[in-house]
Amino acid sequence: MTDAPTRGEPESSPLICSLKVCHPATPEAVPVLRHAAADFAAEHGADTDLCGDIALAVSEAVTNAVKHSQAHADEQVRLTASVADDWLEIRVRDRGAGFGLAESDGLGLGLPTIARLAAQFTIVQEGQGTELRMHFPLPR
Repeated sequence: MTDAPTRGEPESSPLICSLKVCHPATPEAVPVLRHAAADFAAEHGADTDLCGDIALAVSEAVTNAVKHSQAHADEQVRLTASVADDWLEIRVRDRGAGFGLAESDGLGLGLPTIARLAAQFTIVQEGQGTELRMHFPLPR
């Protein structure tokens, strides 16, 4: 039996740690955001293998964001990361043309790679741009 909180006593909620990094949508964004995500993951318990998977997934996501930003000097790629319970969520957002609207010059392996590496992967296109959401389990 669990005790219910008494009046005036807040219910416990999971501790949420977060990170937000914005960078101009240039090729230099790839290593900057990759390292920020991998370092954040390591600080929250990710082992070397998981950090490598996160770094690769973020590299693929940011590369796509830069490619589809249409090279506007004022465009930004935004990376947010948060930890709640035993999960790391990483979001990469751009304001580019979106999928299927721009010509692709790659092999098309980035999104399947992200889907293979992340436990859960979602693509959201609302308004202007695209957001990739990746979830990774953290060992406890």
